[in-house]
Amino acid sequence: MKLKRAARAVLTASAAILLTIGPAFSAQAATGTFVYDRIDGTHGAITNPADGVCYDFDTPAFGADNQTGTDAVVFDTYGCSGVRQPLPKRTGEQWGSYRGESVRFG
Repeated sequence: MKLKRAARAVLTASAAILLTIGPAFSAQAATGTFVYDRIDGTHGAITNPADGVCYDFDTPAFGADNQTGTDAVVFDTYGCSGVRQPLPKRTGEQWGSYRGESVRFG
């Protein structure tokens, strides 16, 4: 009987700890919209993107407007690799010959 009580106390304490620190491990999301300017003159958008996730554009972009609350990094290759172009939160930019193909937030 004492063993069951001890096990229950340990489980209860563990659950309380997880509830306290659990949100620290959950994925954060940038609030707002990231709009990219496609090379064909149209626009694409990513709304409330998750931090740390790579988002591939559906076509290369010559500029972007990061109207989220999180800094972004645009890459010139799909899969978030290649040359990096930082794009701070609440800013926009158009690039000369650079073409973005993916972005990561956070």
